[in-house]
Formats: sequence, structure tokens, C-alpha cells
Amino acid sequence: MSMVKGAIVVAIMVLLSAAAVYLVVSKSDYSASDVDLMALGQSAYEDGRYKDAAKWFLQAARKGRSEAQYQLAMLYRLGQGVDRDDEQVVRWLKLAARLGHTDAQYRLGRQYEMGRGVDHADDVMALDLYRKAAEKGHAKAQYRMAVLYSEGRGVEQNDAEALRWALKAAVRDAEARAYIQRIVRRIEAKSSAGDAVAQFTLALMYERGEGVGRDMRQAMHWLRESAAGGNRKAQFRLAGLLSQKGDAASMREAARWYLAAAEQGHARARAAIGVLYVLGRGIGQDYGQGVRWLESAAEAGISQAQFNLGLMYAEGIGVEKDLEQAVEWYMKAAKNGFAEAQNSLAVMYALGLGTEKQLSQAYFWWKRAAGGSARAQFNLGLMHLRGIGVTPNDDEAAGWLRQAESGGNARAKLLLGLLYDLGRGVGRSKKEAAAWYRQAAALGDTDAIFNLAVLYYNGIGLSKDLARAAEGFRKAAEAGDARARNNLASMYQEGKGVEYDSRKAFELYRKAAEAGDMLARFNLANLYRRGEGVKQQDEKAVFWYRKAADQGYAAAQNSLAYMYALGRGVEQNVKQARTWFERAAAQGLEIARKNLTLLGQHAKASPVRGGRAQDARYDLISLAVDTRVRATLLTEDPLDMNRWLERQRLPSL
Repeated sequence: MSMVKGAIVVAIMVLLSAAAVYLVVSKSDYSASDVDLMALGQSAYEDGRYKDAAKWFLQAARKGRSEAQYQLAMLYRLGQGVDRDDEQVVRWLKLAARLGHTDAQYRLGRQYEMGRGVDHADDVMALDLYRKAAEKGHAKAQYRMAVLYSEGRGVEQNDAEALRWALKAAVRDAEARAYIQRIVRRIEAKSSAGDAVAQFTLALMYERGEGVGRDMRQAMHWLRESAAGGNRKAQFRLAGLLSQKGDAASMREAARWYLAAAEQGHARARAAIGVLYVLGRGIGQDYGQGVRWLESAAEAGISQAQFNLGLMYAEGIGVEKDLEQAVEWYMKAAKNGFAEAQNSLAVMYALGLGTEKQLSQAYFWWKRAAGGSARAQFNLGLMHLRGIGVTPNDDEAAGWLRQAESGGNARAKLLLGLLYDLGRGVGRSKKEAAAWYRQAAALGDTDAIFNLAVLYYNGIGLSKDLARAAEGFRKAAEAGDARARNNLASMYQEGKGVEYDSRKAFELYRKAAEAGDMLARFNLANLYRRGEGVKQQDEKAVFWYRKAADQGYAAAQNSLAYMYALGRGVEQNVKQARTWFERAAAQGLEIARKNLTLLGQHAKASPVRGGRAQDARYDLISLAVDTRVRATLLTEDPLDMNRWLERQRLPSL
């Protein structure tokens, strides 16, 4: 008996061991066969073996497969392979919906909307489920959203939202396309009946071409109707479209509507009317009113208003300049993610304005702003290019500058031109440099216009074209560039690219000289000395030679020495002549060294009036032009960051 019992125990143990092995292996195989279970279920369903499909889907569903849960729910919904059971439909759809299955979310929404398998119909729950699926692009869910908004079920009735969701659904759903026309007809009827909200919706439809053909005339008509009916959103939108036109009449009307919306509590309208008061556009300039409206908008959290207040305090526009206040407002807007405020805040840290100078903080805020500000991208490029607060890195600089130029930053295009010109961070290419200068010049960058003119003048990277060079120098001169005036004057003086005109040359030299350009001062002195394009006057020649000489210009120092040596326009003074020849020679001017020797030989010789007898003995430079590419941003040492950092200077809407 004991032997039998023993055998039985052994047999049981063997069976248990075998079962354990089976369970381990079975569990492993089962875990690895999720796809197989789904495939088996799908195959059975396609063959019409619905009971088998239900069996396989059930196994996969119990393992947490959302698609299996959804398919099982559909079998219960249609009574395929299982008894039709709405409660089971809801049970399995809930599981799949929680896992983010969009079809399940939509179908579960339908169950709640129709009150099937749930305690009662629930449009609020249906809307929530539809929204989850709709936001992931589910067309049927988007259509049901449109219906619920249109009918005001589960949500406040809203034709604009109904239309928005119907338009999204219409891309892939014919039923939604037909429904759009129904919504449009209702909006049109309400608009004709004087409903200001519907009029605003219809205006936006015409403006965007949604549900109706795009028609700005109709858009403006319905905006005015809605605005006149007191709709502050319409007032604000109408004002915005009018302000884009920019003419005086449009700006006056825009200001009127901005003010109307602002008085009804529209925060962004308050920010806008505040700027118009500050700038005096469309409304009488009134800094007090401007600041009042801007502060109201800023306190309501409008970043643009906070930023504009920062600008006003930073620049002293309509308020007493207060850099600490500027930093406070910039910080508020920056923390709200306003990119231009982040850039301006970084500038304040970089320059130590209104706060302690902290380049690390400047870099931090520029990086935060870089996603939405071409100015910040430029500033980061400049930091890397010049090694300000970071290790110099031309490649990194070029990368940031490329981002900035794509945002329309003219200085970034200029700098890229310089990098190609010099082969820094990019391959050296005068042709590429010219292309970038041309783009920056088209945006009005004076340095780029000047550099492009230089390339045409020298025929480097471009075919030599003196007429285009003269035109480029003319554009830069008209923008106030003194060195460009000097170069253009030299072209008139020599008849290069333009007809010879000594009088025009004189006028251009004079303007540039009065603006402080040392080359122009030297050239103007030469004209007075020779009587070219102007009455010959040695005293004025000496005056302008001295101006340029005091600026350290060697050729002017040499010519001033010559005037002292011969007593032209000044009392003859050999000692002064020697001093100025020596200064010029110390700068490496070879002719000044020769003139020193001549001065020693003729120190006591009496000058002939007008200097004609001894003029030829001294060598003078007759013309000074600057045909070098302007690269101040790269060469200025130390860099004047206050001059070169990109920041916005005036308030904006």
C-alpha cells in the first residue's frame, strides 16, 4: 500500500512538474503571440467565423490590447459571434478608449450620445470623448463635434466652433461637407437678422474663405455691422485690418474701433490703443493715455503691452527713462514667453543696463528667445563670432546667422556676406559674399549697400561696373553714409561711372567732411588748395587738412606739413612742417620721409607766392578713396555692443 501511495505521489509530482513546465512555456508563448492572436481573430472575422473571432479577440483583449478590445466591442455591438449587448460594448470601449484608441473614443462617444449601454444619454461625456478623438484627426469625431456645437448639446451653442470642426472633418467626410452648408445658411440668416455674434463669424468666414468664397469686401462689411452692434471681438479685428492699410483715414477708423473694444474690456485692444496714443497714429498723441492703457493691458497679462512698457522706460518714450523699470517689464513679458522681450532683456544683461552686467544671463535669455526672434538669433551669432561671454566659434556663429537671415534680419545677411568674403565659418567665396550683400542691401542695410558698391568698383566677385558702383555709393550716401559720399564724390571728380562734375564732387565732399569723415576732409582740403570745383582758398584748405590730420590721417598730416613749409594759408613755420611730416612718416607714409629730407634742404628758402616754384619739390597725395569692404562688426576692438546688438527701438502693435 505504501508502495502504491509512493507511486501515486511520484506520479502527482511528475504531473505537477509537467504542468509547471507547461505553464512557464505556455505563458512565454502566450506573451509572444499577441500579434498572432490578433491575426487569428482578424482572419476568423474575415472568414465569417465570428465565434472564433470573438474567442481570439477576447484573449488578446484580456491582455490589454486596445485594438482587440475595440474589435470585441464591435462584435457585441453587431451581435456577431456573441449576443448583442450594449453594456459589453461600453465595457470594452471604455478599456480601449482609456488606452487612447481613437475609434474607441469616437464609438464610446456615440454610445453616450445615444444613451446606449449607459444609464442615460450624456452629451457632455460624448463631447469630451469626441474631442479626444477629434484632436487626433478622427473625421467622424470632428463631425459630431460640429453637430453638438451647432445644436448646443453638451456645450453652449457656437456656430463658429461648429463650422471649425465641420471644416476639419470635411477633408475626409462627405457628411460633414454637406453639413457645412447647413451651418452657413443658419449663420447667414442670423447675420441678416442683426445677430452681432453671427455677423462676426460670417466676417471671419469671408476673410478666410471658410464655407464661403474668400471676399474681403464682404468680410469688412460684416465686421463693421458686428462692430457697430457692439461686438468687441469684431471691433478689435476690424481695427487690426484697418491698421494694416496704414493710411491716415484707415488709422483714424482703426483707433476708433480699438478704443471702443478697449472700453469694453478687450485686453489686446487696450494694448493696441495704448501704442496708438504713444505714437500719435490715428489719434492725438497722448503719452499719459498711452501709458494708462498699456498698463491696464499689461496687468491683464498681455505680453506685448508689458514689452512695450519696457521699451518706453528703456528709451524714455513718453515717460522718464528708468532702466530698472524697463528690466521689470521685460522680465514679465519674457517669463510669459514673449521672444522679443526675452531678446531685449538679454541685451540689458549684456550691457549692464538697469541690472548688473551678466553675460551668462544674457546668453540664457537669447537662447530662450532664439525660437521666435531673428534679433536674438543675430545676437547669438554675434556673441559666438566675437567670443563675447562664450568661446569664439565661427561655425556656431554662421549657424545662428543663417537662422536670423531666414527671419529677414538684414544685418545677419550682411555678416554672412562678410564671412564668405573672409572665409570664416564658411568656404571663402566672393560670389557668395556678393549674393548675401545684395540680399541685405535690398532690405536697406547701408553697410551691405556700401560693400556691394565696393565689389562693383573693384570687380571682385562681380564684373567691374563703375556705374553700378556709383549708384550703390549714391544710395548709401542718401542714407547718410559719409564714407559713401566721399567715394561718390571721388567718382564725380574723376568721371568714373558718372560724368565729370567737380561742383558735385565738392558738395559731396563738404557734406561728408562736415559729418566727420577724415578722407572727405582731406579731399575737400585738396579742392580748396587747387581751386577745383570751388574758389581757391588756402586758409580753408589748411582748416580741413588740420581736421583730418588731427584724426590721425597720414596723407592729411603730410599735406598740412606742406602748407606750413610753404606758408600757404598759414604763417610759414618749418618747425610745424617738420612735426607734421614726422607724424605722417611715423605711420609709414614714404613720401613724408622724402619730404622731411627736402624740408631740411630748403628750410630757409623763401617760398614763391602760391608755392608754384617749390610745389613740385614736395610729394602730395591728391585723392583718398576707401575701396575696402566694410567689416566693422568683425574688426572693431573692443566691439561697441551698444551699437551693434539687435533690439527693437519703438513700441509696436
